[in-house]
Amino acid sequence: MAKTKLDENGRVQIPLEELKRLGLKTGTEFELKHDDDLLVLKPIRKKKSATKSPRLSALEKKEIEESENEFATGTSKVYNGPSDLLNSLHAERKENKDKAAK
Repeated sequence: MAKTKLDENGRVQIPLEELKRLGLKTGTEFELKHDDDLLVLKPIRKKKSATKSPRLSALEKKEIEESENEFATGTSKVYNGPSDLLNSLHAERKENKDKAAK
């Protein structure tokens, strides 16, 4: 067990190996808990923010709206497994390619 002591300004220095082990950095905030003679410093971990997605194009927004509408009205296509889905996607891609070639 590592030891440390309280300085004249009320500060306690946490040993470097403990800081590294816990991934603590300068500015880390702590929640203090105490129970009788026990004092616990619990680091307040900031929640990682979700990665921002790039803005959707008008076409992507339209496709999402159409998909949501299909789902809401119960007209969504149901696939009989991954192969069925992939075959449908490949057929759709070929159809779009053929239309673009004309």
